[in-house]
Amino acid sequence: MIKRLGRLLVIPVVLLGSTLATPRAASAQAKLEVTPFLGSFYALAKMCTDCNANNDGTNFEGRQLNAAAFGGRLSYWVSRTIGVEAAFGYSPSRPEEREDSPSGFSTAASATGSIMLANGRLLFRPARTNLHFILGGGIVTRGGDLWKLLKDNQGTKLTSVGAVLGLGVRASVTPKFALNIAAEGNFYSFDPTFGVGADPSNGTKLQADLLVSVGVPIGLSR
Repeated sequence: MIKRLGRLLVIPVVLLGSTLATPRAASAQAKLEVTPFLGSFYALAKMCTDCNANNDGTNFEGRQLNAAAFGGRLSYWVSRTIGVEAAFGYSPSRPEEREDSPSGFSTAASATGSIMLANGRLLFRPARTNLHFILGGGIVTRGGDLWKLLKDNQGTKLTSVGAVLGLGVRASVTPKFALNIAAEGNFYSFDPTFGVGADPSNGTKLQADLLVSVGVPIGLSR
């Protein structure tokens, strides 16, 4: 996963360097913008360990799989340095249960699923740069047949409230065309009760999901 993330971040890092050298893009930014984006979703934390039984040594682990993502943001810049934003993202991330045995064999099973992210946040852009910092809060919702089954049978709560923290940059490609690149972490608590007979001692765990995205801002007002 780290190698894949590294490859994905090459483009944002290169664009970041070029953007810092050309801060003119910020001065041309519209006050109100909508930004459709494409990106990747990464679950950085396991949902549970020993998911199936009470410490029986099987060590089944539950996690969300990395997947593509898409969505949109609506941004309004109150001033040159302060903005407010509403964002929505969707990823067809599948839940997976895996056991890695000492003999080197792995057993895994996954099901269709999805992750939806919705949040509101404040944007802060330091003077004379195209960087902006992201701070806010919102919800993370899981979907799919498996999660619906666990909700119906075990009362699993599929929506969690959490915090959003990230960093973005506006890269000026041409005087009239720019890219918004962002890496944002979603931090929240989640109790999956993953699988029939899940060990209740797993309980609620802190989750950390990373969304890396590239979007095209479309100005709605000046």
